[in-house]
Amino acid sequence: MIRMQARFPKNWLSPVPFIRLTVCDISSFSCVKMSRIQTWTEGWAEGRTSFHGTNVHKSLLEFQSKLLVKKPSRVLVPLCGKTLDMRWLAEEGHEVVGVEGVIQAVMEFFEEQELPYKESDVPGIKGAKLFENEDKKIKIYLCDFFQFSKDIAGQFDAIWDRASLVAIDPPLRQQYTDVLLSVLSPGGRILIEVYEYNPEERKQKGTPHFVPEEVIQKLYGEKCTTIDLLGDNDHLEGNERFKERGLTWMRQKIRIMVLK
Repeated sequence: MIRMQARFPKNWLSPVPFIRLTVCDISSFSCVKMSRIQTWTEGWAEGRTSFHGTNVHKSLLEFQSKLLVKKPSRVLVPLCGKTLDMRWLAEEGHEVVGVEGVIQAVMEFFEEQELPYKESDVPGIKGAKLFENEDKKIKIYLCDFFQFSKDIAGQFDAIWDRASLVAIDPPLRQQYTDVLLSVLSPGGRILIEVYEYNPEERKQKGTPHFVPEEVIQKLYGEKCTTIDLLGDNDHLEGNERFKERGLTWMRQKIRIMVLK
């Protein structure tokens, strides 16, 4: 089934449509999963998507040679939202696979990029959907990321973690990392963006979470041969919302990691 676009009204979210439109029905979700995905679904419906960039990410452009060693590469974009990075990667000749839990984000990606797409079920994940454009260079799995696996989509040469780890609740970080590493081919690369700041200063808790170097080392150190810092940038300048939350400093850290 080929579809051109799907439009969602601003008030499309309600308790009944949420149950119908989420990845799996209520019987296959724990309360924790339902709450986690519903939080993000409500955020998209209410327009709380300040994390979405209107351009291809600067760090992806700057460090593409570090990430995309194999040409073409199979690239995974976890928690992809509707990022423009996916289209750019596809136009550079790579095969791009996004994973997203919010249907509105997926629909808006194909609508805004004016890409016809095909929708199909995903064997192995109850209720999950696969959306792919006509040449199959861009695929987005609508599912709970923690149910994603190499049995579903194969392995990848590269992963672009653009503020995905920082969106994961700290107790789930290890599980998230385990999924990433399980779908990455030996010698595969992860380009990751995280943030550091003083969490004691922050008035409003939430994302992006504070992810210091020791957390990166704990999560990836034993499995990766290389963890190199590529970028260390001031992220507070020009970001008034973080100043309003009480932060006096904030650093964006970009690292490249290579799986053993």
